[in-house]
Amino acid sequence: MRLHHNILPLTTIFMITSLISMQSHASDEEIQANTQADQTNLSEAQELRSLDEWNYSALYEQGGFRAEQLLEAKVFSPQENEIGEMENIVLDQENQVVAVIAEIGGMWDSGDRHVAIPWDEVEFVEDGIQAPVQQDNVEEYDLFTNVTINEAYIYKQEMERVSTIEEDVATGPRTWKISDILDDYASLKGGKGFGYITDALFSIEGIMQAIIINPSNVENGKGGPRAYPFYGYSEGWRPGDSHYLLPYSREDAKELPVFDYEKYDGVLNQ
Repeated sequence: MRLHHNILPLTTIFMITSLISMQSHASDEEIQANTQADQTNLSEAQELRSLDEWNYSALYEQGGFRAEQLLEAKVFSPQENEIGEMENIVLDQENQVVAVIAEIGGMWDSGDRHVAIPWDEVEFVEDGIQAPVQQDNVEEYDLFTNVTINEAYIYKQEMERVSTIEEDVATGPRTWKISDILDDYASLKGGKGFGYITDALFSIEGIMQAIIINPSNVENGKGGPRAYPFYGYSEGWRPGDSHYLLPYSREDAKELPVFDYEKYDGVLNQ
């Protein structure tokens, strides 16, 4: 028996291909339009805040640590041996650090690997941080089997929103990483660009207090970093947003003085 194959005319194939392409293009445009609409709605819903009572005195006096310095810190074992280096910081919706991600390697007959260290097990030392990670318990700090970290913070499956750390680390929808906001653009109400987020300040307990922004438009020669209160989730910001919205007027935002790192009492200050 001879089989007859149904062969579509070239014009029909072309029409189908064009239709699929148009639908795909329309979907991309729809996603982009929805994203822009969400950002517009957020900007409109966001009330302007005053910076009249905001100053750096408490930040200077209380001190804490800077994100950039912690991300550059070395990791030491309880025996004070260097076992790795910091990779990322995981926070919850209340902007509280819940864990740090470190890359451990070069010892214990194993290759490089990422571990999750609960924040309450981190101790600051002179050259970095100390963690209770050793050869006989390193498996307990595996990113996805560490029972000391609630699955609401870090888990591997059934993620509604995925943000990756390096190649093999993921955080769930209730957490975010400090790398989600560092190096992002900051804008003011109405989407007007303002500056570049270069750092973040934390209390010694691990609560994020402020973001450091370098304004792009320098007036009167007063260039340099400024520290602004961080609201994050409470103001509708989410990891993956194209920029961070500052709830201030341009006049208020540009009036802040330059943040003086030398006055900041940081535990990791060199």
